[in-house]
Amino acid sequence: MKIEGCEYPDSFLYDVDAGTWVNKEGSEYKIGIAPHLGWISGGFTSVAFKNVGAHVEMGKGLGSVEGPRHFDVVRAPFDCVIEGVNSRLASDPKLANKDPFGAGWFALLKQTGPASRLLTWAEAMSPVTATVKRLGVRCFAEFPDIEMFEIGTECSAVLVKLNEIMEKSHQGTVVHIVSDDPTSEIEMVRWEHQTGNRLIESRAEERLHHFIVKKR
Repeated sequence: MKIEGCEYPDSFLYDVDAGTWVNKEGSEYKIGIAPHLGWISGGFTSVAFKNVGAHVEMGKGLGSVEGPRHFDVVRAPFDCVIEGVNSRLASDPKLANKDPFGAGWFALLKQTGPASRLLTWAEAMSPVTATVKRLGVRCFAEFPDIEMFEIGTECSAVLVKLNEIMEKSHQGTVVHIVSDDPTSEIEMVRWEHQTGNRLIESRAEERLHHFIVKKR
């Protein structure tokens, strides 16, 4: 299910107030950050965890995530014991942005009490939709490593800057370009053919054009 470009698996459970998802795996529960929280935060710059083995009450913190625009506490959806944490996030916090329902999971929990803040997707869809629209969230096909806000700049100059970024970047780097140049859509398609890099997504919103590109 997609809401404003943000994708939510309908088989998962959601803590709407906390902005998290939960998926049961055997006798344990994996928890992670919902995509809309990742997009409003920007690329996460740091992640902190409570210790494995800690007992955490429902609504209390399992740890925290921080980005350039937002700090948030990751809260327990039920009384639990922390069985494990995703140590990869310590060195690569943006995994929680780039692959929120996969490699970017946050912690593994064992439920110790019957009460729960979790909703099925059928129950969560309406409040999640309201939250996404209230926050003005727009998700794109891939989360960017670099953002270029080029308002009032001719597309030719934007492409010079983009090429410089691509030359210095590693393979797989994702860039989000925002332009108000009316020729930008045509120019970006031409740029893709000329450079061999990928134009993953193109979206127009009023006067602005958004492009997600990826280095091959």
